Parts: sequence; C-alpha cells; structure tokens
Amino acid sequence: MLKNWTVITKPVKNGSDGIIARERYLNSRKHQNHKNTEEIIDIIGNESTSKKIIIAGERYRLRSKLKANRRGRPLSSFAIEFCLTLPKQYRPTPKQWHAIIVECCRALADHLKLTGDDRKTFFNHIRGVCHQQHQAGIRGAGDHVHLIVSKVLKDRVLTELQKKAATRVLKKAFTAATVTHIGLSIDEYKPSELDKGNRLEKWQYESQKVELANAEKAKLQQKLEKQIKRWEEAVAKADMKQIKRQRNRIEQSLKQLKRHEPSHK
Repeated sequence: MLKNWTVITKPVKNGSDGIIARERYLNSRKHQNHKNTEEIIDIIGNESTSKKIIIAGERYRLRSKLKANRRGRPLSSFAIEFCLTLPKQYRPTPKQWHAIIVECCRALADHLKLTGDDRKTFFNHIRGVCHQQHQAGIRGAGDHVHLIVSKVLKDRVLTELQKKAATRVLKKAFTAATVTHIGLSIDEYKPSELDKGNRLEKWQYESQKVELANAEKAKLQQKLEKQIKRWEEAVAKADMKQIKRQRNRIEQSLKQLKRHEPSHK
C-alpha cells in the first residue's frame, strides 16, 4: 500500500547555467523526453522567477568571494528541483495544481522555520511548471509538476532543502493537498482497480506480439521454401558453389524458425 504520492528530489547543478538549462527544458515542446507531454503550463512563477533564483545565487557567490576569511568551494548549485507526480487517470486543473503546490510550499517553509520577510522571499523564488501527460497506456509518467526552489535565501544557503526530511515533508503535504483540492485520497487508490482498462490494453499488446510472430514465421517459411527450390535446382545442375550457399541459407532459416517454436519444459 502506498503511503504518499511520488516526489523525486535532485539539486540543480552548474550554477546559473543549470537554472537556465532547466527553464529551457521545462518549456521545451520538442525535447525527446516530452513526446508524451500534451500541455506545458506555468503553475508558479515564470521565466523571471528563474532569473531571480540566478541573481540570488550569483549575489551569494560574490559575497562569499569578498569575505577574506571565507574558505571552501564556491556554491555550485543554486536550487533544488522536486518533481511531484500523480498516477495516470488523474488530471487536476491548473487552478487545482496551483492550490496543491501552494500548500506544498507552505509546508516546506514551515519545515525550514521561515517567517516574515524571509518567508515571503522564499515564496518569490519558487518556479513551478506542470506537464500534462498522455493518459493512455500502462507505461510512462502521469501528470506532474517540476518545482524549482532556490537554495539561497539572502545571505544563507538552505541546506535543509536537499535532505531527506524535506522530501518526506513535501510528500506528506502533496498527498494531503490532493485530498483537500481534488478529493483524491491515497487510501482509496488501488492500482489493480485503476488498471482494469490497462489489462485489456496489455492483452491487446500480447495479441499483437503473437500476430507479428506468426507473420514473421510465415515469411520465414516462404523464404525457406524458395531456398529449398534453389538448392534443388543447384543439385540438378551440379552447381557445387550454389549448393553450398543455399544449404547455409537453409540452415540459417531453420535456426530462425526454431526460435519461433514454443518452448516445452
């Protein structure tokens, strides 16, 4: 039984370049990973929000360099990316997604114990993009939101964001928010029931595989018959070169046909 909906966490690496690359990726309709993406929708912020994250990161990095007593590596990751995914067959509206994500962001802010201006600044440096996915089939992801959250808050780095505890908080908030805003409870989610339609599709897929295998087998049999005929003609002409060639081809065809035979254990 699932406890929470899926949340995947990873740092956005390579400083400003990494943020720019993620912004382009999230809005790219031509990327190979987005073949099953039907719509791309801004949920929180926009391209300007990504620029704010970059500016905050670059300012922090510059201040760190100016501090004479500062040692260690310069900050290379300006943000954390969370990907919040729902199972197929569930499609919140953009307004519903916005409400869900707002609750998730509040839970993160509470976890980080942010108040006042810090809390407001934190919310202003969050970017959220929804990918509505093709719903048919049993493979592939369902609708999901990529949430890019700045690690830099004024003069400090929110290291707690990249720890497992933050991901756990976000999972719980995400799961609870779906109950509040779309009436979807994980306690009622049963993959076996939701996959009833998919089982028929899987059966159809297996049926297609059998049909293709039978078609391939028929082609091989026709090919074998032609090879045997050519071999017989070569024997009649005592053409040793052709006899050897056709015999090798016949042996290869027989091996291929054997692969299509059902195995008996």
